[in-house]
Amino acid sequence: MPGEPLRASRRPRELVLLILAALLAAGALLPALFAPGPVLTAWLPAAWFLLGVPTGALVLALMMRLIPGAWGEELRLSAEAATLLTLPALVALLPVLLALAAVYPWAGAGPASLSPFQQAWLAPVPFVARTLVHGALLLWLGARLRARRSTRATAAIGVVVLPLTTSALAYDWLLSLDPGFGSSAFGLRQLALQVTIAFAAMLLLRLGSGRAPKRPGVLGALLLTLLLINVYLMFLPFFIIWSGNLATEVPWYAARGRGGWAAAVWVFGLTGGLPILPLLFARVRRSARWLRGLSLAVLLAAAIELGWTVLPGRGTPLLCLVAFAAVTCFLAAALPVALRHRIARRMPSQSHT
Repeated sequence: MPGEPLRASRRPRELVLLILAALLAAGALLPALFAPGPVLTAWLPAAWFLLGVPTGALVLALMMRLIPGAWGEELRLSAEAATLLTLPALVALLPVLLALAAVYPWAGAGPASLSPFQQAWLAPVPFVARTLVHGALLLWLGARLRARRSTRATAAIGVVVLPLTTSALAYDWLLSLDPGFGSSAFGLRQLALQVTIAFAAMLLLRLGSGRAPKRPGVLGALLLTLLLINVYLMFLPFFIIWSGNLATEVPWYAARGRGGWAAAVWVFGLTGGLPILPLLFARVRRSARWLRGLSLAVLLAAAIELGWTVLPGRGTPLLCLVAFAAVTCFLAAALPVALRHRIARRMPSQSHT
């Protein structure tokens, strides 16, 4: 089978990466025994990044059923493989879920400034319930798509419901760290970011699977489209809030525009935005080498942006770096394993994705 020796040679490396991921995760989480608030807050961006891979892959897999085309033919098995990581990604949120009061200001007595609706919405029991419902939805939709039963009906349900639950989850897990800040576009922005994270990870998986994509230009064009959507959804809320000088919203951006966080804005802005320029050229969109490098840049930008969103004033950047290293090692090992599993189940006589 073409590419099989390559896969066999990688299996010991995947085991090493999984062990390294476990050690790094332990190093990132064990200090929570002494300082749970800052440690678990530092873990949160990496856990959300990890959840973005199966969530974004599921969104793309749903769209493949409703919008067939070359991009779906190239990435279908990779997307289905990525959805197999849903349960580990949900487990990564568990440490934060077990210590809500240490991470979220509303989980204890709650700030007096919260409105009655916020007090009802931001309570531990509804928070946990919404997370469990979203997790069950991810698992159910992923299982249905992988089984390829009634896929169009499943996709139609998923593309309507999943953006709603993902937006609610983004508000719960990320935006509620600053309950005084509000942005109607925040949930949609996070959904777009998760789809971009998943697509970049799947593209790297596809390019490293042993056989080159038949239509790399289509995948490069889709990456360009996702980056343009991300730039729009990132800039528009900032422009509206800053130009309107909204007293309740501006401080959120101001806290992230001082010191090292101001530099982080430039780093993830350039790292995530500059790939748009080379992707305008057809030769770049068709080049596996360019797509691999640009995908890595996009993933790096997403990680920095999530740290910038969560950490200012409350988290430990060094532990966040360790957490992201753990997630990176896990994904580098688990995605190829998941892909081999899907190939064995769906296409035992072929090696492409």
